[in-house]
Amino acid sequence: MPEQSVLARLESRLAAIAAHDRRLRALVHLDQDEARRAAAALDRVAERDRGPLHGVVTVVKDNIDVAGQVTGCCSPARGSAPAGEDAPVVARLRRAGALVLARANMDELAMGASTATSVHGATRNPHDHTRSPGGSSGGCAAAVAAGFADLAIGTDTGGSIREPASQCGIWGLAPSPALVPTGGVVPFAPSCDRVGPMALDPALLTRAWDVMAGSASAASDPAPAPTPARIGLVTELAGEPNRPGVRAALATTVASLRRTGVEVVEVSLPDAPGALAAYMTLTSVECLPHLRPWLATGRAGTEVVRRTRLATALLRDDLDRVADAQALRERLAHQCAVALGKCDALLSPTMPTTAPGFAPAGPPTVDVADPLTAPYTDCWTVVANLAGLPSLSVPVGRSEDDGMPVGMMLTGRRGDDRRLVDLGRRLGGAV
Repeated sequence: MPEQSVLARLESRLAAIAAHDRRLRALVHLDQDEARRAAAALDRVAERDRGPLHGVVTVVKDNIDVAGQVTGCCSPARGSAPAGEDAPVVARLRRAGALVLARANMDELAMGASTATSVHGATRNPHDHTRSPGGSSGGCAAAVAAGFADLAIGTDTGGSIREPASQCGIWGLAPSPALVPTGGVVPFAPSCDRVGPMALDPALLTRAWDVMAGSASAASDPAPAPTPARIGLVTELAGEPNRPGVRAALATTVASLRRTGVEVVEVSLPDAPGALAAYMTLTSVECLPHLRPWLATGRAGTEVVRRTRLATALLRDDLDRVADAQALRERLAHQCAVALGKCDALLSPTMPTTAPGFAPAGPPTVDVADPLTAPYTDCWTVVANLAGLPSLSVPVGRSEDDGMPVGMMLTGRRGDDRRLVDLGRRLGGAV
């Protein structure tokens, strides 16, 4: 049977978008004519010259530069001048044959965990339209889960790739710091910022990561190596406040890994429960200089204004709190290094709950799991960002509580991203 053309695959994605995105609001910019021209050009490429991502329909988060498009960050303070060139990561994707289709919805300036702060309105979860897809890369996750795209490129400062991946039932990788270039990406907190891939297919995620990290070849798609593995279950992240369905999914995951010959041992990160408070303190201070141009317009949204006031107050009145947060970060990094000296990767749920619900009027309900009230859904993911480690969310099925997707998180040694992805594929295969 002949392989489907890139143009034909594109048309199927455009049909899905036309049918469903008015409700989902996953995408904020789509040029169908340009996408069709790009698809036709890819169909003319000789087979021997095709790259590892040939014809892969891709969306990028609205804080990443694409030549000729406005990088709006879903903010009311966005300008009107288009980017003069692709961000380096987008250029790498195009050279590998990816078809860049659209820009994806997000929380304003990546500050949020629900997309509810987007000037375009909140994205809905494709599995249940009354629920959040997560954030801030929620549009990316929803677009992949809904079949609008094969691949999405998001950013992750405290969980913004992995958390929506978990809520939407897809794979999401926050790579090691500096492994994927962040040029042409609007910064949030550079010491924590990552750019990474999101996909339904782990083999595609692997190829995309290779391309983004600059290490791909056209034949690059090895299966996970069947080598002995030891996984460290983080005790502080395994119990409450994880919801019962998440704890049950974790127990099933551990049992499945053990059945396949993976050794699972308990490890401890004593400072992990305090990581979220430290993260909020440090990133609020770090983001302040990057927010000023947006604030100067007088049109920035309420979350941006809130973070600015928090940072200003911390720097004026509470430098001890900033110092304490930095000290916790350093202790946590050491604890992760000790734990990873005993195992190949750390295991925990990606987040303590499944996708939170939206109120009928639109904004998230006021609840302990409400990411707009407190970023409860980020409480486990921030550990990897603070410690400077790569981290992967792996879909493991659905919660017995509400039938929504659940993700498990693997966190590995810095620079050992490929090993981490291979372990993730083993985990995904086991469950």
